[in-house]
Amino acid sequence: MQNITFPTIVESLFLLPMTILLVFACIPLTVKVLSKNQEPPNNFTLSTALMGLLAAAAATLMRGHSNQTILSGALIFDRMAVYANIGVLVITAFTLFLSKSNVNTKGLSFAEHVFLVLLSAVGMLTLTSSADLIVSFVGLEIMSIALYVLIGLGHEQEYSKEAAFKYFILGSFASALFLYGVAFIFGTTGSTLISTLASQALILTTTNRLFLTGLVLLVVGIGFKVSLFPFHAWTPDVYQGAPTSISAFMATGVKLVMFTLFLRLAAMHVFLSAPKFISILQIVAVLTMTVGNITAIVQDNMKRLLAYSSIAHAGYILIGIIVAASTNSPEAGTATLFYLVTYSVMNIGAFAVVNSIEKEERGHLSVTDYGGIGFKYPLLGIGLSIFMLSLAGIPPTAGFIGKFYIFAAAVKEGFLGLALLGVINSLLSVYYYLRVLVYMYMKEEVFDAEPARGISTRFVIAASIILVLVMGVFSRPFYDPAFTSLASLLQTTGH
Repeated sequence: MQNITFPTIVESLFLLPMTILLVFACIPLTVKVLSKNQEPPNNFTLSTALMGLLAAAAATLMRGHSNQTILSGALIFDRMAVYANIGVLVITAFTLFLSKSNVNTKGLSFAEHVFLVLLSAVGMLTLTSSADLIVSFVGLEIMSIALYVLIGLGHEQEYSKEAAFKYFILGSFASALFLYGVAFIFGTTGSTLISTLASQALILTTTNRLFLTGLVLLVVGIGFKVSLFPFHAWTPDVYQGAPTSISAFMATGVKLVMFTLFLRLAAMHVFLSAPKFISILQIVAVLTMTVGNITAIVQDNMKRLLAYSSIAHAGYILIGIIVAASTNSPEAGTATLFYLVTYSVMNIGAFAVVNSIEKEERGHLSVTDYGGIGFKYPLLGIGLSIFMLSLAGIPPTAGFIGKFYIFAAAVKEGFLGLALLGVINSLLSVYYYLRVLVYMYMKEEVFDAEPARGISTRFVIAASIILVLVMGVFSRPFYDPAFTSLASLLQTTGH
């Protein structure tokens, strides 16, 4: 790692989004401490957090797209970072809306809950702006440690504690592998800067096994966080045990930032000169899609179904990563970044419906519990129908256009077989997504699924519906910034 110098005042302005989030995260907690541990009103806590998120978004946009680096190149604020950071901030806001009405929190310890969610978001912002592997590891740990606590922060219940412990043990192991890989890479290149890594990768991947081992360990660490096969086994158990709002946060925010880091490595052609490594990634992508979809078919629990669905989608996204790693064209990377955003919107919308119906801890999470709600509660029925169809890739939803961009880029660059297997897996997934719709509109009501009172969850559902449809029909306003960010990254790195 290069010698780190303290940032100037001008450079420090680029750290404002992280700083703002941290400050606003501490306000409700400070109020609680000063009021003798009395919980502040939930509306005050939520409003404070949302103001922090808005201020962080404004600071993110104000810093522009200057490709500015600080801390001797350890952090970069380019168009890709801005694009991903806005996505993280929107996901965080939606998560807080869901948490406010979630049955697992019931308004208790909400100040601590908000603090940890915003702290995890700080780690996510650090990851998306990271241009150094050590900084990436720091961001990864800030994000993960907060999530470990959030998963088990609910009431004293067996599932959440088990999920928190399982995620902590396996997550720590994956982080250790990631750091071990960084150590190998530093030992062979003398630097942990991603730009240095990319410039030396062309030679070292074919001549230095220690360097190649470091890359493998790096990808294993990333693969665990995004639930790639065979590192996916923790996902359904943790998603089922965690509060639904945190399951949504993990399924969207964590995947967005970790795949953004993966994409940065791939677009800078770190893996280009290792064709065997690319071939292995193709096998991993196929197995991830197939295992996720086949296992989802037999699931009855909605959160486990969405967990295996997220595993399958990690395989689709990996196709874009593979193509981006093998070409100088920005189309594949753009498709990947665009699909990450569309996947996040439709997935958090689906979890919002689950959050609304979940009336008691561990209660009413079976697919059969959704019987008859389509006609009785139109918002829930229409919302979940749109989200399921979008996840399946049915037009004119965002999921369809996102998959189209990825598969089209794969075909264009000669990965016809990989694209074909992706299409087949998408067709396979239609069965279990439509199964939910069949229960909603063709089965009798099992229990009164009256949605939770309050507008926070309904707002997330309505906003997600609008975004899924808008991004499916009018994708250019979302696609073009992603294309510009990838083109800028390739131009900056000389590829």
